Amino acid sequence: MKKVVLLCVAVSILTIAHLSSACVGKTIHLGISNASNERLLAEMASLLISERTGSSVTVDVYKDSKELYNAVKKGNVNVLIENTGNALEVLGKQKGAGGSSTFDFVKSEYRKTLNLVWLEPIGGSQQYASVLTVDTLSNYPALPKLLNKLSGVLTNDTYTKLLRTVESSDKTKKVAKDFLKGKKLI
Repeated sequence: MKKVVLLCVAVSILTIAHLSSACVGKTIHLGISNASNERLLAEMASLLISERTGSSVTVDVYKDSKELYNAVKKGNVNVLIENTGNALEVLGKQKGAGGSSTFDFVKSEYRKTLNLVWLEPIGGSQQYASVLTVDTLSNYPALPKLLNKLSGVLTNDTYTKLLRTVESSDKTKKVAKDFLKGKKLI
C-alpha cells in the first residue's frame, strides 16, 4: 500500500512540475524599430499583455526595420508594432495614401509573403497595428482579442497628446500605464 501511495505522490509531483514548467520561462518578445511613437504603442501592448495575462513581455528595440525583420525571421520576435507606410517599404511597394485599402493590402501581403498576421489598426493615416507571427497566434490564441482592445480606445487626438507627453517627459511606461488604467484596460 505504501508503494502505491508513494507512486501516486511521485506521479502527482512530476505532473505538477511538468505543468508548471509549461508557463515558467515563457516570454513574449515584442519588437519595434527605434522610434518614440512605436515605443509608446509597444509599452501599451506590453503592459496590456503582462497585466491581463501574467505573461512576461520584453520590448526589444532594433536600430531599423531590416534588423527587426531579421529577428522576426530567426524567431526572436513574437509580436511587432508596425505601420502601413513602413510595411509597404518592407514589401518593396511605394507608399500609398494610407487608409483602409492600404491596410487591407498590407495585411494580405504580410500573411502571404511573411507569414505574419496583422491585427486591427490603431488609428491614423499611417495606421499602426500589432503584428503577430503565426506561431505566436497558435501559442497565444487569446492575444489578438486582447491587443485589438487598443484599436477601440486610442484615437488620433489621444495618441498625439500621449506622444507629446512622452517626448517631453521621456516616461513612456508611465504614460502608457496611466492611459490604460484610465481606460480600465488594466
